[in-house]
Amino acid sequence: MARSSDPKAQTKPLYLTIYETLAHRLTEGEWGIGTSFPSESELSGSLSASRITIRHALRLLENDGFIRKERTKRTVVVAMERQINRRWSIKSIDDIITLVGDAKLNVLSWGPEASPEDAQLLGESSKTPLWCLRSVLTLHNKPFTRSIIYFPPAIGSRLKKRDFNDVIVFRVLKRELGISLHEVGITVWAENACEEDTEQLGCEPGQSLLVTQYRYHDQQKRPVEVAYSRRYGPDARFATLISADQQRA
Repeated sequence: MARSSDPKAQTKPLYLTIYETLAHRLTEGEWGIGTSFPSESELSGSLSASRITIRHALRLLENDGFIRKERTKRTVVVAMERQINRRWSIKSIDDIITLVGDAKLNVLSWGPEASPEDAQLLGESSKTPLWCLRSVLTLHNKPFTRSIIYFPPAIGSRLKKRDFNDVIVFRVLKRELGISLHEVGITVWAENACEEDTEQLGCEPGQSLLVTQYRYHDQQKRPVEVAYSRRYGPDARFATLISADQQRA
């Protein structure tokens, strides 16, 4: 198959291919419920992939309810079919990537917008217009997250709508502007669905949604992006801080 001449053309990551292969083998009954699942090392050898690639695939399997890691670090099979309710777990920047999985990004709009509170979070005057990306993430052809991302003028003015062809938006900053992340602050809370939620996610008016705010900082700890995702979830709120230093090589 001929490859696209566009250097930005996206291909399916290897970890997604491995995830799909392992999920199929699980549904076919290769490993029974309650049995031990192969380790990262074993899968790395048998599938000829790096351990970090295998780790991404295993996180997806765990999020989809196929496997569970016990306290003894033994991984066991807990289901032979994909579970409807994904577990939501973030302990590192890698987990943010895994959480998105094989979703698709549908960009709705890109341009300046006023958002006084987010301007202050980005170190700007509350009157400063920010560049805003509005999009919907779809999974298996169904919308599951509405995304609103703000950038300071110094960053947003250097990006074009066509640049956002990666579902992981902070990878766009690295690719287009050479901006690397150092840490991410995360806050999660519940809100009732608004009109835009009902239109773009297909949920009922007033339905409880899980809202996640991500505050991204570069290696100099300067704010570079404030992102919001709105998706179905329980009434809960918590906050945490993760760092790029927490990623395992």
